[in-house]
Amino acid sequence: YGKNGMCQCAVEKAFREGKIDFYKPVSCHLYPVRLKEYKDFAAVNYHRWKICKAAEVLGRREKVRVYEFLKDPLIRRFGEKWYNDLCEAAEAYLKEYGE
Repeated sequence: YGKNGMCQCAVEKAFREGKIDFYKPVSCHLYPVRLKEYKDFAAVNYHRWKICKAAEVLGRREKVRVYEFLKDPLIRRFGEKWYNDLCEAAEAYLKEYGE
């Protein structure tokens, strides 16, 4: 755990401290999102886990959506255009249907 009480990945911590050159695998970087690969597309699924409940509550309170929190790993995996398209789709959905 860091000074802020947030649990950190040992690989990410070592990378950020310059101790290793390898950044953690994208599958870890994306958590709590899990990908299911199909022939023509990848399904992006949110994985709810009790241990992450505090982060979920904080995200709601701070009005940070999962895809916003995961901007860097989503871009790392799918690219900037894909992420921008996701943001546009989310905005259109929220405008139409609300929270």
